[in-house]
Amino acid sequence: MEAIKVSVVVPVYNVDEFLDNTLSDITGQTLREIEIICVDDGSTDNSCKIIEEWMEKDSRIQLIRQKNQYAGVARNNGLKQAHGKYVIFWDADDLFEHNALEVMYAQAEQENSDICICEARKYDNAKEKYIPSDAYLKEDLLPGKQTFNKFDVPDYIFNLTNNVPWNKLYLKEFITKNKLQYQAIKQANDTYFTIMALFLAERITYVKDVLIAYRVNNDESLSGKASDTVFCAYDSWLYAKEHIEKYPDFNLVRFSFLNRALSGFYHALNIQTTFESYEKLYRKLVEEGFHEFGLDECTEENIYAVWMYKDMQKMYETEPADFLVQKSITRRVNNENNNVRRKILREKNAVLRENVQALKEDKKTLQSDKKKLQEEKKKLEGEKKKLQKEIDNIKQSKAYRLGNKLLWLPRKVVKRG
Repeated sequence: MEAIKVSVVVPVYNVDEFLDNTLSDITGQTLREIEIICVDDGSTDNSCKIIEEWMEKDSRIQLIRQKNQYAGVARNNGLKQAHGKYVIFWDADDLFEHNALEVMYAQAEQENSDICICEARKYDNAKEKYIPSDAYLKEDLLPGKQTFNKFDVPDYIFNLTNNVPWNKLYLKEFITKNKLQYQAIKQANDTYFTIMALFLAERITYVKDVLIAYRVNNDESLSGKASDTVFCAYDSWLYAKEHIEKYPDFNLVRFSFLNRALSGFYHALNIQTTFESYEKLYRKLVEEGFHEFGLDECTEENIYAVWMYKDMQKMYETEPADFLVQKSITRRVNNENNNVRRKILREKNAVLRENVQALKEDKKTLQSDKKKLQEEKKKLEGEKKKLQKEIDNIKQSKAYRLGNKLLWLPRKVVKRG
């Protein structure tokens, strides 16, 4: 039996609508030496049945069942059964390029890395279209080297990617050596794992290929039910903070961590689906959260995005309802401005397309003229060669040589005269 290069751990919970496509993407990977560990988290739909049908077709697939304990526990249980040199944690409703594992594995092997990060994009499930995104790998924050760690980019080690587990290939030995585990919470269970992994890794590498598409506008995803677990994101960041600040090197990356946490808090606010949950989280941050993390002591220079600093100051002075209205108005204005900009860009692009088309036609005409001239040149060169040959033949003829001799004496007489 060939050694397993990558273990693909897939938490599964009520995703029968997407599971066939996902398993097709995974089993169709060009890297064949993989194992696929599906961990069912107490599904009540046909997810297990679909997995069992796939197991009959592909022996690399295995199924682990557990009571509903959420994706973090499912990933941990899958990790316990993993035998691959590397491990990746993929979601059961996302989309994956067929060469994703091959590309990431090759890069990880080449750079002898603990973590390999790839580019990704979003897939709008409602509109059925792909959406570019720079949230998963911020190329402008990467150092000028293919392999790095926190000492190379201390100010941005947590900001150059986000906390999703599925765009990161991990060396299994690195995970087990550092005893990394996902939190047993309903949402944001990947915060601690990813933050600690990025902090502890000695060798991190990346590929700029867009290899994964994260499905959005999926009503069944946990992110679509954020209000059920309003403090999960906050608690996950607090848990990460309590562990990472024990390390002497934490001060080196402190502002990177604080900025990433603040961004996480705003994201948690934005995905709340009821005002009641929005208000609870809002007051939690204002009354204790910002202080607990030391964000209230940060100056504008310490916060990487101006709007994040200004919003934090406004939250101290503004009631949740008023702040929400202000943000909604700002978003609407920004959307309108973006729509105007897009309209202008579309018009400019239309003009550019017309100009490009005209240039293409001109190029086509010039190429045609050039071809004709080349053909004419070739024809003339042929005629020239033909005439030259005739001249050479004439010069070699007896009549020509005799004529030259007969004309030699008169030419001499003329010259003397």
